[in-house]
Amino acid sequence: MPIAKPTKDTPEPTPQPEEPATLTAEPDTEAPAVTEPTPEPGVYEFTHFADCVYPHVPLTCRAARPERPATEDDPGEAEVKATVFDWPFGAPDDGRWTKTRKKPNQNPDNAGPLTSEE
Repeated sequence: MPIAKPTKDTPEPTPQPEEPATLTAEPDTEAPAVTEPTPEPGVYEFTHFADCVYPHVPLTCRAARPERPATEDDPGEAEVKATVFDWPFGAPDDGRWTKTRKKPNQNPDNAGPLTSEE
């Protein structure tokens, strides 16, 4: 089928600017699936290979390191035990903590100095 040529009386169509796509907020009807359960409350040992700081809780976690004897060039380093902490609401589920029966060995970093009142 032949295309009709515009005549002098027919104005040429002007290109319309593209309208930005509008975002429609449709409500989610399904709740997101929980992939892993939150670790249960209890005492956990820090089993990651490097130290860590959790900004949302006042806790610096230390990774276990064996004693390194001193040499002529190196002063050495004493053994560092891993942080063991009592998480009353469950440990972070970032894979750095393992449930243990050890006694907690760290207080929150912003706690006052430990005192023994007898």
